[in-house]
Amino acid sequence: MELESIYKKLQIPEMNQMQKSTYKATENQQDVVLLSPTGSGKTLAFLFPVLRNLKKTSGIQTLILVPARELALQIEQVFKAMGTNFKVSVCYGGHDKKIEVNNLIEAPAVLIGTPGRVVYHLRNNNFDPKTIQTLVLDEFDKALELGFHDDMEFICNSLKGLSQRILTSATAMDEIPKFTGLRDEKVIDFLKLNEAKPDIQLKK
Repeated sequence: MELESIYKKLQIPEMNQMQKSTYKATENQQDVVLLSPTGSGKTLAFLFPVLRNLKKTSGIQTLILVPARELALQIEQVFKAMGTNFKVSVCYGGHDKKIEVNNLIEAPAVLIGTPGRVVYHLRNNNFDPKTIQTLVLDEFDKALELGFHDDMEFICNSLKGLSQRILTSATAMDEIPKFTGLRDEKVIDFLKLNEAKPDIQLKK
């Protein structure tokens, strides 16, 4: 993977510190939990490792689950901007199911979707979950908040061939549900860095 040429296409000088830390931590199929504020560049933080994992084989290799359509489209846009030769598809509620089914006939390397719609395609056997090796649960905290627990559990239980899980969240979570299947995960916490503490002195 030629990082320099991707930086050029994305018009960035290099990865930021959070992205570098994630890239390093995700080597050797290590499971990772990335805690970082919204707008800090989490999308590229997981897309670089995703791209490193992709091979020239058929079938969906990476599934990226997101809580909202806008986020799915945004990630698709960034992935396309990286200028790889890999196919990417999106599926989300409100989108024409026929178009999605047609896009899945020749399976993309990367599928980005909202939990409810991914469950629909799984139940209708529109793609083979066995080929998926990398799972990204993006904005996982928000997905749980929006009530996608059961759908995500169903999806995670359907993915038998996973070798890596990357979970991102903009808030620290007391407990991560067992269904994620995280193993010896490495936690990368960039939340503290963005907490600007007000400089207030109490004068008596």
